[in-house]
Amino acid sequence: MPDDEWRSAETRAREIVNETKAGAPTYEADVTSRKHVQFIERHAPYHVRRLPSGGVVLATHSYRTLWPLWADALFLLGITS
Repeated sequence: MPDDEWRSAETRAREIVNETKAGAPTYEADVTSRKHVQFIERHAPYHVRRLPSGGVVLATHSYRTLWPLWADALFLLGITS
């Protein structure tokens, strides 16, 4: 589940998307700044699914730090040794 910091950012992001769809002016944003990347690494949503075959699917933003997330996913799925 997304955390509170992500939820607060999501509200404003949805407002901006709706305003853009209504014709509001847009501009290019730098999403490669260290501050943005650190936010995504800590707060990006993710999805973990166990497949009927026994495999695991882990989906998230490409900037998300995966190793701690992978360890948490294995624990949640009961796959840890």
